[in-house]
Amino acid sequence: MSFEFVLPVLALLGLAVVLGVGPWELSPKHAVRALTVVAVTAAGTVGLVALATAVGFVVGPARRADLVAWCRIVPLHHDVGVVEGVASLAATIAMALRVGLVLWRLRQATRGTSGRRLSIVDTAQPIAYAAPGRPGCVVVSTGLLSALDPRERKVVFAHERAHLRQGHHRHLALGSVAVAIVPFLKPLVERLRLATERCADEEAVTVLDGDRHLVATAIAKAALAKTAFNGVVPAINGGSVVARINALIGTPPSAWRGRVGLAVMTVGTLSVVAAGSVQVHHLWRLAGHICQG
Repeated sequence: MSFEFVLPVLALLGLAVVLGVGPWELSPKHAVRALTVVAVTAAGTVGLVALATAVGFVVGPARRADLVAWCRIVPLHHDVGVVEGVASLAATIAMALRVGLVLWRLRQATRGTSGRRLSIVDTAQPIAYAAPGRPGCVVVSTGLLSALDPRERKVVFAHERAHLRQGHHRHLALGSVAVAIVPFLKPLVERLRLATERCADEEAVTVLDGDRHLVATAIAKAALAKTAFNGVVPAINGGSVVARINALIGTPPSAWRGRVGLAVMTVGTLSVVAAGSVQVHHLWRLAGHICQG
């Protein structure tokens, strides 16, 4: 397998990691969109390459004749070595198992919430998250509610409803699947999760008449809230609680840093998409090579 074939994937992953760990300032709404695109593009490209290589290794040149009709849609390579083939096959199986676990956790998170807007769990454990569905359900526990005063409870409900209104569950589900496929994307998806929490925090501020200190206090009190579905659905304790509180009551970043962050994220996102497109083009050429071979 040539270095030319692997280079776009390495470049794409490198860019995704840099975008995930760099100190870039970006508005939460822009960050949610950009980071989702990067995560999906990177994970989708890596997954496709692993699957194509594994299929090419398993099928082998002896069986190519049986797949002539599939050549236009299945990108195979007839020169996959044993090391690359075994590694790709193992990686593809591991990816499939991890993605399956993410989907199972998503189903568990929405269990018993269909058709409901609010579900109160009778437990002392603090719980608060937004379960996707129709119409979408805010799940909280009696333990958390008892620890908050009435206005702080309003913050929690406003925060979780903001997640549902803005469709953050879709972004987080895609991010969780991306990490299942490529664990190196975890820092980037953690930044995505923080961005969704910041969006919900700001909407809660609007609902609570601009009282940023109240929202910050409620988030600090709810920081101990836990859920078995953390990471795959929006939750009140998602992201860095310290970073969220600083964003609410600290000094806002300068406009210059915001512009630099937007420029870096825009260029980085476009570069990741470009690298992914180059890799897909390589796979398409390999498919044509098999068809004509």
